Amino acid sequence: MKKTKELAAFILSAAMILGTVSVANAATYDDPITSVDISLEYDLSNSMKAADIEVSSSTDGVDTVTVSSITNVAYGKRPTVTLKIKADTSSGYYFDSEDASELKTESAFTLSGDEAEYKSSKRTSNSAVTLVVRLPKIGSTDEGGLDVEEVSWIDETGVVEWSEAEDANKYSVKLLRGSSTKTTVSTTNTYYDFSSLIRQYGTGTYTVKVKAYNGSYGGDEWTESEELDVTSDNMSSVTGGVYSGGSYSSYGSSPAYAPAYSPAGGQLPAASGTSAGAWLRDSVGWWYCNADHSYTTSDWQQINGLWYYFDANGYMVTGWFQSPASGYWYYLDPVQGNMVTNQYIGSYYVNAEGVWVS
Repeated sequence: MKKTKELAAFILSAAMILGTVSVANAATYDDPITSVDISLEYDLSNSMKAADIEVSSSTDGVDTVTVSSITNVAYGKRPTVTLKIKADTSSGYYFDSEDASELKTESAFTLSGDEAEYKSSKRTSNSAVTLVVRLPKIGSTDEGGLDVEEVSWIDETGVVEWSEAEDANKYSVKLLRGSSTKTTVSTTNTYYDFSSLIRQYGTGTYTVKVKAYNGSYGGDEWTESEELDVTSDNMSSVTGGVYSGGSYSSYGSSPAYAPAYSPAGGQLPAASGTSAGAWLRDSVGWWYCNADHSYTTSDWQQINGLWYYFDANGYMVTGWFQSPASGYWYYLDPVQGNMVTNQYIGSYYVNAEGVWVS
């Protein structure tokens, strides 16, 4: 009986102690937070991360504000940022369940600093609130990030070049004859050779329009070149060259490079251009004369960082091509001949190795 009474007294004492602690703890939550000021600072950029955003709060009772996630960080998208707001419960501050509905509304939050827009919020416990905000569209605050400043023809040839846009990873290029758009191409270069197309479309007044893109997001305006007047008198010079890596070489109209000097004929002229070799053209097509007067046949050759395939007679191959060695399909630029990579050709995609994969 004595042990039973002692046990009962112990349980009663423990209960009183726990009750006292509970009352004490309950008493600490006496300052509800009903609204929160949030300041954000960030560098809005493509592929930005949570660490690129600084957040803080001047509201009494807010212990910490942290960025828990960020999504939609591609160029042209509006990033969505999730913030976790913690109350300083050790000082008696908390988010009261009775204010839960109010804490789910935009009126409970004031956003300052760099621009942000309220999206949603929710009280998750006495000590925490989740706030979701949206930032401006990536690229919208970049001054001239997708601006093409100048488009020009190179020395009255069929090659056009343009200034590089800082944030661009590709360009859309339109060739117009008069007011009619004849073709639109996509390229990652800052130049394009329209000489063969101009030869196909004939004499007339040509202009080119260029727009820069980052992914699917394009610049605000097309930048147009000056006019190029193509007549029967200058057609040969306009369409007689090739452009590669920043230099233009016009071999096609020179008598020194007549068909007799084709790879099929086996005769090689003195190579013109750099010590690395020179591009030559005859009535059949383009070929590459190496510095030692050799030329590649039935094989690949890398020239100025780009890959080309030359047929059994040494002529540059263009368009879709199936490698006899591997059986893989490749796409060789129909004008410039270089192997295309990481692009859709119509509905077909070639990967970083130039191989058709889907």
